[in-house]
Amino acid sequence: MGKSALFSLILVFGLGNSALSQEERLYYIFDPLCGWCFGFSDEMAKVAERYGDQMEIRVLSGGMVTGDRVGPIGETSAYIKEAYKTVEEATGVEFGQAFLDHLFKDGSQIFSSLEPSIALVVMKELAPEYALDFAADLHRAIYVDGLPTTSFESYASYAVNYGLDRNEFLRKCRDPEMKRKAEVEFTLAANLGATGFPTLVYYNGRDLQVVSRGFMKAGQIAARIDALR
Repeated sequence: MGKSALFSLILVFGLGNSALSQEERLYYIFDPLCGWCFGFSDEMAKVAERYGDQMEIRVLSGGMVTGDRVGPIGETSAYIKEAYKTVEEATGVEFGQAFLDHLFKDGSQIFSSLEPSIALVVMKELAPEYALDFAADLHRAIYVDGLPTTSFESYASYAVNYGLDRNEFLRKCRDPEMKRKAEVEFTLAANLGATGFPTLVYYNGRDLQVVSRGFMKAGQIAARIDALR
């Protein structure tokens, strides 16, 4: 997709605004089911603390597990059983026992990125200032509390912590328009250059630049952003 078409996509679907060409912006492209994104949450919070008052930070879901990739965790458990330990060692996060029980003992829980991505879209509709915090909550719901990924109820208990009405949150999660917006985010994330997660993309008012792909410390990310400004 060309630059003009990409910017049109950002504008048409409400993921940007008419002042885009005059703004700095950092896109955090993640996936609720990405274990490395779970490990990256604290680093991303540090990046946001450093730059949040200097530029807009937008969170986009990448759609890692959608379509024919959706299925029981047991189908990919052999890989995850090794990968989660690598993530823990590299990042310092800990996967919760509830999730590990699904991984090692059950294997029937369905893994899908769509529903938590819809929940994030709803949060951005109702309380956009909490989008980054809620993205981290999605990881906690899945990888610490072991909640069902395909149930909006799994995410409602986190949403109310930001002052949202539980019933309104659930109603909007079931709105087909929110599903459409989540799917648009998947397309936008891919066209912003996300070939894996997490990915950070910086917009300097003229050009888009990929800052990082994969886990990276906040200090390294800051150095790259500063070099691009």
